[in-house]
Amino acid sequence: DYADSIKQYELRMGAKKHLNTNDEKLKLAFYVALNRYPELHNTRITLKHKSINSTMQAQPSPDFLFQRKSKRAYRIFVNNNPSLTGINYKELSFNGLVGWIGHEFAHLIDYNTMKNKELLGFIAGYVFNKRKMRRTERNADKETIKRGLGIQLLDGVVFFEKNSKVSKKYRKRKLMNYLSEEEIIVDINKNCQ
Repeated sequence: DYADSIKQYELRMGAKKHLNTNDEKLKLAFYVALNRYPELHNTRITLKHKSINSTMQAQPSPDFLFQRKSKRAYRIFVNNNPSLTGINYKELSFNGLVGWIGHEFAHLIDYNTMKNKELLGFIAGYVFNKRKMRRTERNADKETIKRGLGIQLLDGVVFFEKNSKVSKKYRKRKLMNYLSEEEIIVDINKNCQ
């Protein structure tokens, strides 16, 4: 139980974080996952609820083209409309939530390596190239595991795979683009020896 740690997390990592939610479990999961990404501690990140076609989504702020890479800000959206996906993020266990937020942070690490023009090209490739999307999502899963959040990621994936409420479209996209339960276990064993 990390509930008594949230103030410490906010003091250590929260200076440039804007968590636009009243959900204490989500806030705490955000900081527990962020703890594994020290290079993001001084990065501007906003977490907010939004109606989106996935459970979570990470992206640069819209003004990224006009910012230096070092000044770039990011947003993580959490779906507040479960009818779009069949998943209510609130049904995820705390561990699953940490793992999935960790996956979003892995995307931010990737974005942080790119210059603005590269990032713009990457976004276009992600949207229009299915192989690019698959490679990007699987790499984010692998980075999450390398950061020590493999068990947490696995917990979220097991929940997803066993959840009968997940929409067919969302299930198909997840199965095509992300690591499966079995692949995560293999990667955990490979990276945590």
